[in-house]
Amino acid sequence: MKYVLIAEDDPDIAGLLQQAIAERLYVATHVVANGALVPDAVAARRPDLLILDLSLPGLSGNDVFAIVRSDPAYVGVPVLILTASPQDAPSSSANDRVRVIEKPFDFDALLGTVDAMVDGGVPAAA
Repeated sequence: MKYVLIAEDDPDIAGLLQQAIAERLYVATHVVANGALVPDAVAARRPDLLILDLSLPGLSGNDVFAIVRSDPAYVGVPVLILTASPQDAPSSSANDRVRVIEKPFDFDALLGTVDAMVDGGVPAAA
């Protein structure tokens, strides 16, 4: 079964994402609310997609992204960045499998992006 790791500290957003992904996309999920927990969670089970909020306690989303991308074992993990400040998102190459979605977001469009990324693609920016 496909697996999505959600790093989101807002419990309402995390809960909605977790429930919708599990029910509508039939994908296993796990939520961490602190950036410092993400590297261990990624090491414990390699996700098919990492949904990453940039504003996390512990370690920022940018720090988490740098840690995950610096480990050769996890370079290919696709990352969907959710942020109210897209200009603060880390830069990435075209082959890096990263997509940034600005908060607030259209929930159905977000689920479409998650579905495409879990299946190995990165949809073009809207």
